[in-house]
Amino acid sequence: MRKISIISEQPLNIFNGNTVRPQWEYEGLKKNGLENIELIGNFTKQKEKQIQGNLIHAQQLSGRLLENSKFISDVHGLEYFQSENLSRGFPMYSWKKWAFLYKSKYWKKIEKKTFEKSLHLICAGESIFERVKKIQNATVVRNSLKLDNFSPTSCNELNIALVGPFIPGKINYLALDVIKSICKKLSDIKFTIIGKTDSFFRESLKFNNVKFIGETEQYIDTLRKCSVLFSPYPEYAYYLGSKNKILEAAACEMPIVTTKRGAIDFNEKLLVMGDTKDELIEGITYLKDENIRKVMGKKLRSEVEKNHNADIESKKIIKIYKEFL
Repeated sequence: MRKISIISEQPLNIFNGNTVRPQWEYEGLKKNGLENIELIGNFTKQKEKQIQGNLIHAQQLSGRLLENSKFISDVHGLEYFQSENLSRGFPMYSWKKWAFLYKSKYWKKIEKKTFEKSLHLICAGESIFERVKKIQNATVVRNSLKLDNFSPTSCNELNIALVGPFIPGKINYLALDVIKSICKKLSDIKFTIIGKTDSFFRESLKFNNVKFIGETEQYIDTLRKCSVLFSPYPEYAYYLGSKNKILEAAACEMPIVTTKRGAIDFNEKLLVMGDTKDELIEGITYLKDENIRKVMGKKLRSEVEKNHNADIESKKIIKIYKEFL
């Protein structure tokens, strides 16, 4: 059988959405019996000769670096679509608005060209599938988790986790005003900020009920010390595919309070949702009841086991591979 090469431009030792996906895919494929497979990070054009003749599974737009090889594209998100929507968060006179619009046009051409050249598209969610299915044959393989790595929250009180990074240029940072208002209003509730932050963010949330953890190698254990995830996304933060932090909290049986943009490609009936500060405050307050949290948490875990299970989703990838091996 031909060797399979999963390639990514990203350095795989960095923990983010673009690196988590190829990691669980690789481990899930090996668990399901594929031995002749490799995972390559920091991929560049110069490395193409090393993998020529292999079946290449290119993460995101890594396929554009291949000049003489055929490949399958794994689409985590659509940069043109995200940039176009982010531009709506800035006024007409802002240079950032025009920068995002330029970026959108630039990536739209590259994405279309890469997808047309691909043998097949693996889509990280239904929202991506709907936007690319006319370009190339496509299959949904949802963002997923290795469930053995997750166990229920150990926290019995209402302690709200917010997961970053919260630094300029990252989407989480754009929710600062909402987060600040809610932390101030709900002064009797604990909020735990996990991830990298800058000094302005920390100063803005300098309240007695807010604790900063920073970056941690024990992320899941840290998350489990909280009982609820609060993950607000602005209206113009239209990121496709289910969010890793939502899947992780769900796997830890933690209820999730988010906005409708945070619910993309996840079962929104299981989430506590609101798009105004008052609605979000009402949602958080509703979760003061520990019994409610436990019931919701078990339903969320069940949803991940059924629809975001790395073992199940890996089998879909194997089926795609068999068409081209």
